[in-house]
Amino acid sequence: GYMDVIALHQAGFETAVAPLGTALTEAQIELMWRIAPEPVLCFDGDAAGQRAAFRAAERVLPLLKPGHSLGFATLPSGADPDSLIRDGGRGAIAEVLARARPLGGVVWEMETAGRAADTPERRAHIRKRLMDRAYGIADRSVQHYYLEDFQARLDAAYRRQRPRGGGRKARRAGPSGLRP
Repeated sequence: GYMDVIALHQAGFETAVAPLGTALTEAQIELMWRIAPEPVLCFDGDAAGQRAAFRAAERVLPLLKPGHSLGFATLPSGADPDSLIRDGGRGAIAEVLARARPLGGVVWEMETAGRAADTPERRAHIRKRLMDRAYGIADRSVQHYYLEDFQARLDAAYRRQRPRGGGRKARRAGPSGLRP
């Protein structure tokens, strides 16, 4: 916490802040949005860091509004901002921040990573979880775009390949290849 923020400030990241051991709160999110409309949260590269990122994503979803979101940066395993700056200089942390993932990608990962999607029922369950997350967004405009984004990701991830040259006629053909 403290040492990381001090190191970040000394490296020129003057708007760096830390929750200092507490979970990120809604009030802290609103304060960050006063500084930057899309601040980047930086998490450790271990399982605890991933859980913390997922909790932050869950906390921010209902608060989203047009032009305001969060980015998610993940540190290399075993590193913290202070050690990363000491070992690699300002450029090392700048690279981590430049690779920050958007909130939608973090929510997608949160709901799909490690979940089997090999049956229609399992894919439907993943879809339901994603759509429930989107419906939790209070702002209807942002909600609409999250619904679209998640549906597009689902379509891309789970769409089956259609047979080549098969168009509508081939799908309607019966077992002998004759159309009804």
